[in-house]
Amino acid sequence: MTAAPLDGVHDVDWASLDHAYGSAEDVPQALRDAVGPAPEPAAAAMEHLFSSVYHQGTLYSATPWTVPFLARLAADPATPRRVSLVSLLGAIAATGDAAAQVLADVGAALLRETRRLLPLLDDRDAGIRHAATYLLGNLPREAAAEVVPALRARRGRERSPRALAGLLAAAGRLDPSGSAAWLEAELAPARPSAARTGALWAIADVALPWPDTATETLVDCLLHGRRLENWIWSADPFMDVISRIDGASFATLCHTLFRQGTGETARAAIEAAYRRCVRSRSARQELAPLLAAGVGHAELAVRLAAATAVRDVPAAAPAAAEALAGHVASPPPAVAEDPNSDEARLFDAGLEILIMLGDPRWREPFMTALPVGAVIPGILGLLIDTGVTCEPGLLAAVRRRLAALPPEWPARPGGYDELLGRTHWHNELNGLTRLLHHWGPDAADALPELVPLIPHDRWWAVRALAAIGPAASAAAPALTRVRDDPEASWPHRLRCAEALAAVTGDVAQVSACVAEAAAGGEPVPAAHTALRHGLPLDGLLPALRDLATAAPGDDPSVMRVRIEAARLLLRAGETRAPLSAVTDALDSGRHTADAAELAGLIGPAAADLVPKLRGLLDDRHDFTAAALALLRVTGETAPLVAAARRHLRTAGAGTWLVEALRELGANAAPLLPELRELAYGDAALPGSATYGRQARQDDEERRRLLTVLAAWDAGRWGRGRPCRS
Repeated sequence: MTAAPLDGVHDVDWASLDHAYGSAEDVPQALRDAVGPAPEPAAAAMEHLFSSVYHQGTLYSATPWTVPFLARLAADPATPRRVSLVSLLGAIAATGDAAAQVLADVGAALLRETRRLLPLLDDRDAGIRHAATYLLGNLPREAAAEVVPALRARRGRERSPRALAGLLAAAGRLDPSGSAAWLEAELAPARPSAARTGALWAIADVALPWPDTATETLVDCLLHGRRLENWIWSADPFMDVISRIDGASFATLCHTLFRQGTGETARAAIEAAYRRCVRSRSARQELAPLLAAGVGHAELAVRLAAATAVRDVPAAAPAAAEALAGHVASPPPAVAEDPNSDEARLFDAGLEILIMLGDPRWREPFMTALPVGAVIPGILGLLIDTGVTCEPGLLAAVRRRLAALPPEWPARPGGYDELLGRTHWHNELNGLTRLLHHWGPDAADALPELVPLIPHDRWWAVRALAAIGPAASAAAPALTRVRDDPEASWPHRLRCAEALAAVTGDVAQVSACVAEAAAGGEPVPAAHTALRHGLPLDGLLPALRDLATAAPGDDPSVMRVRIEAARLLLRAGETRAPLSAVTDALDSGRHTADAAELAGLIGPAAADLVPKLRGLLDDRHDFTAAALALLRVTGETAPLVAAARRHLRTAGAGTWLVEALRELGANAAPLLPELRELAYGDAALPGSATYGRQARQDDEERRRLLTVLAAWDAGRWGRGRPCRS
């Protein structure tokens, strides 16, 4: 390779430019190493370029200056490892995450290299041609006049399926309207499967009108065509296309694929239907029969995908109950042997759905599976959420499982499997003891299993004994030992004191332990315990003041404790120490959301903190807490209206939004059109629920939002605060 591609690289003032890790002065060496003869330094240099001038999709001031050198290297047939260079250029071209000037400079730099890059479409290496379609297709639209004719010219000669599909994707991306007729022509049955797939994807990608033959083509490609593997434009092109089809065509397509396709195709149809249900409220009712039918499919992978969907789409659950009851009634051995197997996951999903339906056919399988560890902890929480009451068979199963679990996790060599095992053990003990706490006095027979957990309790065992009450008197000696144990943590000792009070009826057990904890340097848990039992905080206030005004130090956890101490002091009517804690937290940038919330609770007395609170309005994490605090401190409603609107677009209608709307009162009127669209529209609320719970969370948040709107319509929001800009 000649040195020509890197000529002029030292004429750039790289030290004045930056990338993800600071100064870009190392870019010339990285470029040289990336195309050098030694494989290991070359791989490291290429990785550095990908993570510096293009860092997780973000571009920097050095990026446009790097583009011409990357383009020259990629265009030179003598350069080694050119696929990586073309791929990096394509990634740079496709991203939009950068300052406006950087994006403009990158676009201009790429445009200047267009003619140099076009010959990549005819390269001997199919991998380079494939990557080049992505690079050229993501150039600025101004390049279309040169690039699209080159794409068309290559179409007749291209034999690589990935590159062929990429040519059509690139044409659609660069010139949607001008390429529409070409893309539709590529849907013809005689065209190669890759061309038809690429055309379908391109039509959906830029939202061109859906041709009459497109759905039939898609079905044919899915059922009979060859899948595109490792396509640079999309990891799953068919799923991308399916997700963009309108409602009626979508339902027909999914039903057709489910009935006529292979198991893999049937699973894809179920997964596509579920994704549509997550996004669209009307789709949940429309697609419920398909999801329910999937639970009875012959292939396990399809049944599992369907059960996962049904668990989140209640409309599908009743029709799936019969098949699910059959699945859980006779679980295969893998359910107990491997909790991560598909059989075990299907069993868990079946139990959950039957419990949510109130179908009693979950009980016998549950009572059989729980003692051998074949029930996930989440199902124990579901029993609490659905109000399942204690009965002898269920209690016996819980007791057997508790007896089988060690109260302490044995010391073993570390590793991921060890971490998973310990986490599962902890979560299971937490779920079992929390369930016994929920059952209260009805769980008294479980004392023999609960008492051994008292010294080790990081779960709900001690609180379960408190909920059982006087019937747990046999636990008093063990509770007393831990309460008086100087080696035990104060939160643990305080919980034991509370349990003793519940068991014996002697509240003095709590007040004495509270005083000891305060003297022992733990006034915060002592104060919380005192408040739960209606005890005065007077004796704790000096220690809380010392804690709230302590020097910040370097330990972030200290600030959290200071904020909590300050919150307790505020409840006692004090503001001086809370203001000190809030000020230090905001200055240090630690626990700023908690500090802003506390500033709002302090109210007008926190007026000196207003500039610091305004500084948080641009913070992507703390803007909501800051806006709410500003309203409570100054009466300003405009920041909270803006924050609520921003919150609606990203996080949906959680409890924070309800609180904000009630604070705003009548001043929330500008938000009503958006609120009504979110509540009554078909699109699901935005949010971050975990996979498998997204539709249910949308239902829950929608109900919350409808309640708020009903209160508004009934005039129950009140006048709110006077609007100040």
